[in-house]
Amino acid sequence: MALITAENLTKVYRQNIKQPGLKGALKSLVKTEWIEKRAVDGLCFSMQEGETLACIGENGAGKSTLIKMLVGILTPTSGSVTVYGQNPMEHHADYLRKIGVVFGQKTGLWWDIPVIESYEAVKVLYKLDPALYEKNRRMVVELLELEPILHSPARRLSLGQRMKADIGMVFLHSPRILYLDEPTIGLDINVKFTIRQFIRRMNQENGISVLLTSHDLDDIEQICDNALVLSKGRLFYHGALDALKENYATARRMTVRGKRLADIRVLAPQAQVLEEPHKTVILFDTAHCSARQMLDFLSRCYEIEDVTVEDPGIDYVVSKIFAMGAAK
Repeated sequence: MALITAENLTKVYRQNIKQPGLKGALKSLVKTEWIEKRAVDGLCFSMQEGETLACIGENGAGKSTLIKMLVGILTPTSGSVTVYGQNPMEHHADYLRKIGVVFGQKTGLWWDIPVIESYEAVKVLYKLDPALYEKNRRMVVELLELEPILHSPARRLSLGQRMKADIGMVFLHSPRILYLDEPTIGLDINVKFTIRQFIRRMNQENGISVLLTSHDLDDIEQICDNALVLSKGRLFYHGALDALKENYATARRMTVRGKRLADIRVLAPQAQVLEEPHKTVILFDTAHCSARQMLDFLSRCYEIEDVTVEDPGIDYVVSKIFAMGAAK
C-alpha cells in the first residue's frame, strides 16, 4: 500500500470581489460578487514509504496548500487523500504521531523558554518513553550541533539556530514521514548544509519519508530522488529527478582551454561561443549536436589543454519547463 494516495484532489478558495471607493463598498453590501481560485486542481499521485519527494513549482502553484491538506490543516473541496490509509482531516492520534511538520520561519518552539524545556514539553505531550526520548534528543543535539543553544530561549536565537532546533524537535517522537515547507528559506550556507545532511541521513539510515517544498533547488537535488512539478494547481510531472532533467535539459556547457586553431562556429553554427582571455565557453543544445560531436569539433579547432562538460542543474530544468509554457 502506498504511503500517500491522492485522487482528484482539489482545493478551491472563494474570494470576495470588492469595488474601490464608497460606491463599491455600498454595492458589495447589496450584492456580493465572488470568484473561485483553484489552488489545487485534480491532483492524482502516490508516494511510497521511504521515498524522498520534492514538490516543485512557481509561486501560487499550490505547493503549500497540498502540504496543509496532507497534514490535515485544510479540508479538500473535492477528491480524496489518504496517508497510511487514513484521512488526515480525522486527526487520528496514531497518524499525528507518525508525522513531523516544519514550516519555514514559523517556529514550533515555545518563545520565552529554553530550547531544552520545549523538548521536554514534547516528551510530555507525546507521552514518550524516557529511553526513546533521551536517545532521540542526544541524536539531534549531536547531528544538528544544538548543544550551545539548548539553554537559550527561542527568542534569543538566530534564524538558523531556531530552524535547526525546530527540525530537531520534530524528530523527538520518531516520525515516519516529514513534511517540510521551505525549511531553509533565509538561512546561510553552513546551516543549510547541516540541515540537508541531517535530513538525508534520517532518510537513508532510518527510512523516514520526506515530502519537501522549496525554492532553493540545491535542497531538492541534495535531499530528494523524485519530484512532483505543479503549475497553477495542476500536476505536470511526477517521477525521478534524473528523468526530469534528461527529458527537459538538453543544454550543455563546455569550457575549453588551449590555443584556437579555427573558428568552431563553422562546424557548429547553432552553438553560442563566448571567448574569454584564457578559455572559451561553448553553449549548445544536444538536440542539434551531441556532446560527442562537440568534443570532436573541439579537437579540430583547438590544441586542447583542458576541457570540462557541465550538465544544467534542476533550476535550469524547471525554469525551462515554465518558460516553454509546457505546464498548463
